[in-house]
Amino acid sequence: MKIAMMSRWNATCGISAHAELVGREWVKKHDLTVFAPTLESATDWHHNPIEKEDEEFVIRGYEQPESIGKTGWIDERLWKEDYDVLVIQGLELLPIPTLLEIFPKIEAKKVLVWHVGKLPIYNELYKLNFDAIVCFDFRFKKMLKVKYPENIISIIPFPCHPVAKVKVTVKGDSDKKRARNELGIPSDKTILFSFGKQPLSEYKDYLWLANELKEKYNLKYFVIRSYGDLPPESDFLEVRRGIPEYEEIYNYLRAADIFLLPRSETENIVVSSTVFQCLGALTPIVVPEVGYVELMDKEIVKYKNREDLKEKVIRLIEAEELKGEVLRHAEQYVRENSAEKIAKKFVRLFEDVTRK
Repeated sequence: MKIAMMSRWNATCGISAHAELVGREWVKKHDLTVFAPTLESATDWHHNPIEKEDEEFVIRGYEQPESIGKTGWIDERLWKEDYDVLVIQGLELLPIPTLLEIFPKIEAKKVLVWHVGKLPIYNELYKLNFDAIVCFDFRFKKMLKVKYPENIISIIPFPCHPVAKVKVTVKGDSDKKRARNELGIPSDKTILFSFGKQPLSEYKDYLWLANELKEKYNLKYFVIRSYGDLPPESDFLEVRRGIPEYEEIYNYLRAADIFLLPRSETENIVVSSTVFQCLGALTPIVVPEVGYVELMDKEIVKYKNREDLKEKVIRLIEAEELKGEVLRHAEQYVRENSAEKIAKKFVRLFEDVTRK
């Protein structure tokens, strides 16, 4: 099957993460071409700079507009090449007026992967005719039925990074010990870990927690910040600046005892791409009880307030049976929603729409 995809690529946002997880599976068995935004237009205030080198199947083939509804250049190969399916991710980040002009020229079946947590107030967007629309869960589908026929909407969950393989050296060193040595993290401490570009306000619960538990558990809290303000230095906190790729993030997760995920509440329908990308590291994930993880259950640990956070983290540190139960559910979820399995579900959908 010959697949074209318009999406951000080699970036850090959820759209790019989804595109890469399924795209790297498709390219193993199918002819894939990714049309990604030009580097000049893809770097903006909301996303980290794209620094990785593109793969040979990636074309920097369109201009990402500064705001929804703006025009922009699109590479003519999108409609002149003979594709079976065109997959569009992040529609609101594409030059929609230009797409409206060229859509009739594209003979491929058109599939939209919907990421937005609310319906954009831009009516031209809904004039683009798709053969199928994919969303992540029933909440998105309920919202989309306001604008699109229900019979073209399918639910395919967000894909997960695979479960990390545990390795033991001939000397018997565990992954955790080796990761700590590589990263310069003390081997004798309880390690809490966070990363991301969230506002510092979202770290306040975790800074409070680390201060509360630092002496009892000989604890250290490591934070990687891609940009933005840094929390004040303290004896229990170490902040490192950087934009780590997921191989490095997984190394930190192996080194850590608990992953504290900063998140605040939102009115939009959302999923946490970070959770899906990090579950496979099999490090317990702790996160506030917010919309991002509304549909997650025993795979992660959710807390309501600071005292609830403290109680649950203490249990994760002291009770191996709780930690083991959380990680068993996490591993089961990852295996059921692996990038390989999700990519196959998309291919079955492509096969269905191309037969119509």
